[in-house]
Amino acid sequence: MALPNNLPPDIRKLLVGTPWGEVFPARPNPTPLSYDGRTVALKTLKRYLSEITFLRPGGVSDLGVRAAPKPFKIASKDIQIGWSDYEDALNFPALIFLHGQGDYEMIGLTSYIEEETRDRFGLGTVVQWQSSYIETFKIEIWANKRAELRSILAGIETALTPTEQMYGLRFKMPDYFDQLVRFSPGKRQEFDEPDSAKNRRRAHLDIEMEFHVVSLVNYSSFRPEVKVVTDVDVDYNTDVEPEEVLPNKQSKSGPCDPCG
Repeated sequence: MALPNNLPPDIRKLLVGTPWGEVFPARPNPTPLSYDGRTVALKTLKRYLSEITFLRPGGVSDLGVRAAPKPFKIASKDIQIGWSDYEDALNFPALIFLHGQGDYEMIGLTSYIEEETRDRFGLGTVVQWQSSYIETFKIEIWANKRAELRSILAGIETALTPTEQMYGLRFKMPDYFDQLVRFSPGKRQEFDEPDSAKNRRRAHLDIEMEFHVVSLVNYSSFRPEVKVVTDVDVDYNTDVEPEEVLPNKQSKSGPCDPCG
């Protein structure tokens, strides 16, 4: 892969500006990740939701007594990031993260370096923020019955704001240089469709996701040095004042005779 500081010379000279990670003496930038930050963020959310315990309402006996709610989970294999590449039948209940349109936004006038990441992910490297990424995607929820669907909606609503300090859900992503990702719930919609009579209930939750797109780049330390030169009499080790030169002072040989 040709990284910005590993470009062929004929292409490099066309690039305006200094590529990140271009240091002296020259060395290649670290190999980039094989997956993007969006994928890491959604995998993190997938793992989190697979650990949530939902409560399905219990049935009502002939005497009108409702049984205790029945706990259940949605297996990780039934939570998909986009539709599967294979035509496998969904096992209900299931969740699908449907793609939305993402926006890349500039971070200030210049890119930003996380100084605290120096040498953390490799000697001589540092994490550089490239842009902010924001996307609103949908969680498509599939269930067998309306009661099961609403149980999942209730559980996800609670799971998306689990802390006292802030609205929404935040994670660190160890597989993406410990970057922070935020998930915030938005709109909700349940669907009444002909398939509802076939035990196929469906709903959508809009989720806003935000994180920084980053890259691991080289750095080199900058060690400024100050060199002071003074005139010193080497015999007496004392400073010597430079000879004062008066303005318009003529040379000892007198004025130049242009006629020779």
